[in-house]
Amino acid sequence: MQLQKQREEAMRGMGAFQMTQMKHRDARVFALFQHLRTAIDIFEQIAVEPCRMPEKPAPAPVSQPVAAPPRELPPERITFTLKEASSALGVGKTTLYAAIADGRLVALKMGNRTLIPAESLRSWIASMPRARHRAE
Repeated sequence: MQLQKQREEAMRGMGAFQMTQMKHRDARVFALFQHLRTAIDIFEQIAVEPCRMPEKPAPAPVSQPVAAPPRELPPERITFTLKEASSALGVGKTTLYAAIADGRLVALKMGNRTLIPAESLRSWIASMPRARHRAE
């Protein structure tokens, strides 16, 4: 009785002729039809009530990084690396290398690091000409 009920459920959607033709077939065929019918039912539900994709929240605005103001040379430092000196003075490292090559700026080597004495930086800055302002 139970097998007959399973067969009828598996053959749902088929006419009496198709059911009589399938009575003596393998039980796996009925299981296959049952799975196919279940899949078709699910497709029909999807067609009737398509699900909506969840709405994504608006992306948070990305804040722009604020550039740090140029640092001043602290009086307690004895030497500065090229990176620190270029950052503090607001000039590029190539400008510092050019000043070192010209002999206007003293640099020391400690291993593979190039260090610039603070007094050398101060005297180099003091030796630079002042900018001229137009008289209004």
